[in-house]
Amino acid sequence: MKLSRVAMLACVCLTPTLATSAFAATPNWTVNFEHPWDYANGGVASFYNGGAADDGSSGGANLGVEFIGVSGLSNDADFTYYAGAPSPQGVAYVYGSSAFMNVAGGVDKGLALFYASASDVQGAIKVYSGLNGTGDLLGSFDLSANSSAAYEHWSKFTLSFAGIAKSFDLSGSVGTVAFDNISAVPEPSTLVLMLAGVAALTGWRRRSDGFV
Repeated sequence: MKLSRVAMLACVCLTPTLATSAFAATPNWTVNFEHPWDYANGGVASFYNGGAADDGSSGGANLGVEFIGVSGLSNDADFTYYAGAPSPQGVAYVYGSSAFMNVAGGVDKGLALFYASASDVQGAIKVYSGLNGTGDLLGSFDLSANSSAAYEHWSKFTLSFAGIAKSFDLSGSVGTVAFDNISAVPEPSTLVLMLAGVAALTGWRRRSDGFV
């Protein structure tokens, strides 16, 4: 098979996958909670969804991510709590018995986050195909204790699941786990293969046009 046919076949075969991964799902983003949260009324709410936090503050990057039952918490001046968090100004914790992170655009196959917890938590995060914990359950994840009550140690944790998730149920983490730098990461292999196919096709066209 000639190079041109290989390249075009690669592009054709990979295009549907790319459309699902890169366009149907939200592109890569990171919620870092770097904001001076109101301690008494610090619900994150729509701060990262083009709206406002529960205290009325706004200005967060519009990432298409909304929180229910999740509060932002700014560190104290001496950093006696949440020391070592990847983003030092603010972190997040679950205060509601029903808590969700909703991503209307969807997250495809994986989510990465940092967490600190003083105890083991079974079912700390559950992943669903619909908003607010509806639809199919795509995965349930436990978190192991890694800190004292000061939440001074942070671990990176990656959730891998099959399908596109639109909500992450954090209710199991209430009063126990602190979160920071929550990121949606696109699947790299599809993008690499797609770019390789495009590069091969471009190279063939340049040669056929007489370019070296």
